[in-house]
Amino acid sequence: GSLIAVVPLIIAFMFLQKYWQSGLAAGSVKQ
Repeated sequence: GSLIAVVPLIIAFMFLQKYWQSGLAAGSVKQ
């Protein structure tokens, strides 16, 4: 039960981390 709840969180965390890194890089280039 807990595994089913944790898997989507891990996927969302990995996706947000990738999105945050790309956004941070784009922001630094803008400045």
